[in-house]
Amino acid sequence: MKPFTLMTASLLALGLAACGGAEEPASSTVDTAKEPAAMADHDGMDHGDHNMANAADEAMDGIGHATGTIRSVGSQGDFLTIEHGPFDGGIQMDAMTMGFDIMGDVDLTGFADGDEIAFMVKQGRDGSYRIMAICNTGTDGADCLDGMMDH
Repeated sequence: MKPFTLMTASLLALGLAACGGAEEPASSTVDTAKEPAAMADHDGMDHGDHNMANAADEAMDGIGHATGTIRSVGSQGDFLTIEHGPFDGGIQMDAMTMGFDIMGDVDLTGFADGDEIAFMVKQGRDGSYRIMAICNTGTDGADCLDGMMDH
């Protein structure tokens, strides 16, 4: 039993040495009454070198728009296959036929195969393109998307 006791004592001593002693851990509580004042006095965040003139352009990098013809509407109204022309805006894409998912509250009710459309897409982090605005150029006019675009 003596070798076991000696080994246990040695391991305990090594453990304490590795931890740097038995220091009291710092408190994780923050005095929220002092925190905003400390943040206001902090000089570590200097944004003087940021070029805000290009901020709008950078935000639009993954957004583009085009015109085209609907080739098929997904059975659940959440997907379109569109034969489209080249994109304008922050997406570089030539004319082709491809499928697009739909974003959020875009309503495809009233759209059908063969409709001439204008549409705006956003490229997601996963690389896919999702329609964020769409209008029927045949019934609403060639510039129907203008009121929906921010650029």
